[in-house]
Amino acid sequence: MMQSLIINLRNYFTTGDGEIAYSLYIALFLIALFLTYILTMVLIKIAPKIGAVDEPSSKKIHNVPVPKLGGLAIFIAFTITIGLAILFNSTVASELLSPKTSAIFVGLFVMLILGIYDDLKHLSWMWKFTFQIVAACIVIRQGLVITNMTNPLGLTTLKLPVMFGFFFTIMWLVGLTNAVNLSDGLDGLATGIVLIVSGVTFANSLYLMQTRPEQYQLFIFPAVTSVCILGAAVAFLKFNFYPARIFLGDTGSLFLGFLIACTAVRSSQISTTTVAFVVPVIALGLPILDTTLAFLRRTARRRNPFRADLDHIHHRMIQSGLSHPQAVLVLYGFCILLGGAALVLALKKNQFAGMILFILTVITLIGFKKFGVLDVTRLWGMKKNNDEINNSSKLKSSSKNKK
Repeated sequence: MMQSLIINLRNYFTTGDGEIAYSLYIALFLIALFLTYILTMVLIKIAPKIGAVDEPSSKKIHNVPVPKLGGLAIFIAFTITIGLAILFNSTVASELLSPKTSAIFVGLFVMLILGIYDDLKHLSWMWKFTFQIVAACIVIRQGLVITNMTNPLGLTTLKLPVMFGFFFTIMWLVGLTNAVNLSDGLDGLATGIVLIVSGVTFANSLYLMQTRPEQYQLFIFPAVTSVCILGAAVAFLKFNFYPARIFLGDTGSLFLGFLIACTAVRSSQISTTTVAFVVPVIALGLPILDTTLAFLRRTARRRNPFRADLDHIHHRMIQSGLSHPQAVLVLYGFCILLGGAALVLALKKNQFAGMILFILTVITLIGFKKFGVLDVTRLWGMKKNNDEINNSSKLKSSSKNKK
């Protein structure tokens, strides 16, 4: 009877041409949403009992202890939903069980364990960085290496030397993972960014499936994984938006960032559709730029570049007078603009699309400048003494005043 049910489900979720029926995407979205919702409520109660609580400090904005490990709920829901997708559709199964995709899942598991341990025991930045490289090497070992760099407008393609491609891929996977991780500084910020990027990636994957049927199989991974994360992020945001009842923690931000990074690398290997690689990069433009500036700022001040500070764009926005939720919503707006530009670029690979992207990039940079993130004196530390004295008190008082 069970076998008969599975056969009927496979027929229902597969089109006559052997492709994935849209009903499967809807089912995966709803399953991931439902599981994440239930599991998050469970973790809110369990996390404090096992010591998985983010305590207030001078480096953080929240004033009360908040449970973390929320990313575990998303990971479990994601894993179960992916398993059902494999069970429900043989086309999905053939792609998601391939050696390259399996390596990505192993790397995600390494990131999950790293995040859980860090949330519970607190690892040094050196160990975190080391295990992130290990996860990246697991993926690279199966041939997932960035070998081509293509102009987003499709004008030129540059083939990278093997060793350069190898090291660039490691930098890409580790860098993007930490970009998402560092964006998790306000309630709901990282979750919302992941939600937006997943939505953009899913839409772009469906478009490429329709316009390039000969490469249909290659877009299954980004389409299926992004719709699962999309459903999970929608549910988790219910508990993670201000005032947050639970945080993603490194458990969630590391594995989600690594997944997005791997999705881009997987897409980069499709030489004729390298725009699939560019789309998530553009959609993540805000955290990527913020992370780059943070690295430059800390290095210029002769500090550990991996040590947290209170000079990120979201911190500056709160210092400027915006409330906690207002700052998050403004940043959502920036990400939606960049995500929209990425989709326009995917749909219209021409000079017009490039102009839209340029204009939106300028708007984003102006926004950064307005909140002092691009202030050269701040970057090079000429104001660091006053900033260090006032940063913590400003953020704390601002957070209290908005409650």
